[in-house]
Amino acid sequence: MERIRLVSLFLLMSLIAMAQIPELSVEQHLEDYDYAVKYLEDNYAGYHNKVVDSTRADYESMKSRLRVQVQQGERTGWDAVAQYTAWFEDLHTRLCYNVGDGKGNTKPYNSKYWTRERIYYSDYMQEYHPKAVACKVTDKTFLIRFPSCYGDISLEWVEGSIKTFRDSGCENLVLDIRGNGGGSDTYFNPYWELLYDHEGCVPGVEYRNSTEHRSMLLKDLQDSGMPQAFTSGIQAMFPMIAGIDYIPQGLIRYVVSHLNDAQNLSMQDLMGVLSKLAQSGDEFSKFTLHLDHVSDAVRKAALIIDNGIASSGEMMVKTIKATSSRTMVYGRDNTSGCLDFSNCYEVEMPNSHLRFTCPMTRTIGLPETGIDATGIAPDVRIPLPLPARLTDNIDEWTIWVAEQLEK
Repeated sequence: MERIRLVSLFLLMSLIAMAQIPELSVEQHLEDYDYAVKYLEDNYAGYHNKVVDSTRADYESMKSRLRVQVQQGERTGWDAVAQYTAWFEDLHTRLCYNVGDGKGNTKPYNSKYWTRERIYYSDYMQEYHPKAVACKVTDKTFLIRFPSCYGDISLEWVEGSIKTFRDSGCENLVLDIRGNGGGSDTYFNPYWELLYDHEGCVPGVEYRNSTEHRSMLLKDLQDSGMPQAFTSGIQAMFPMIAGIDYIPQGLIRYVVSHLNDAQNLSMQDLMGVLSKLAQSGDEFSKFTLHLDHVSDAVRKAALIIDNGIASSGEMMVKTIKATSSRTMVYGRDNTSGCLDFSNCYEVEMPNSHLRFTCPMTRTIGLPETGIDATGIAPDVRIPLPLPARLTDNIDEWTIWVAEQLEK
């Protein structure tokens, strides 16, 4: 249940060539724009955080202005969607379209409209393409470079990198996650289990309670093999909770764990769930991180971060910081800040067939519990210039961090 439908910031976005976008009429562009606006207003988990009394007038003005420009043929529907989604300043909510910079690198099309400052390391380094690595730095310190929670990295590779570390005889571990734009938490869990040494907690999340999301949740429960009586009971409960804006993920876990063996769900069962929802404030506001076993394979560890880390990459940092006293976080820049609104999926517009992203969940307790405004700061700022290259090499930062661990 941690990640139902995932879209990481940098890894899963569609790379669509301009030539593949069909020629559209003004009416079709307008239909695409209206479709995206209505969809996000109905389903985007951050909508009620972003459109509030102090911002509503600006939002409505922006939305109307863009619509008029599309209607008058002054811009395409998908360009208007890019600027519309950029208004939310949520890196998880964007047009799924990347553009080249002429140097073999790509940037999100939305970057032309975002006002939040982001660092594109390819602009400052000879080569910035972090690749998976598992090797010794010294006889005491081992490097695992883990640049993605999806795609080219497999769970088998993750497990294999840990085995290689264990077999190396090294006592210290540098876990370099620069450029890790996210994907699925599942991919970083083995590293968390390796570094875990005490119980901790992170803020919980809650689902925007929309018709679309209830339908997705029901399908996921059905696909997971839940008994028909259970899924029918959940479906029967939906009308009762339709007026509630957000449902804690912890409550869904509670329901699944307590009721999935039931042959029949009574009204008493359903009312019990609703009662839990009404009282869910503190009970589900945090998610406890606990393991029964502490590994002794690592004496000291370091996470190396940069501004290219987002989504599940940031969740990895938060999780390890919360539960590993032997791990320090090193870097020059904060992470990108792309986690407050998550569990994203892509939605296709009807005419251009370009997609935009829609986060289903938000962190409970925003803005106090959020990180998007600032990103996650390193514990130790690395006092070195950016390395010339970051690929599958042992760069200057890795060597410097290894020296710190061995002091």
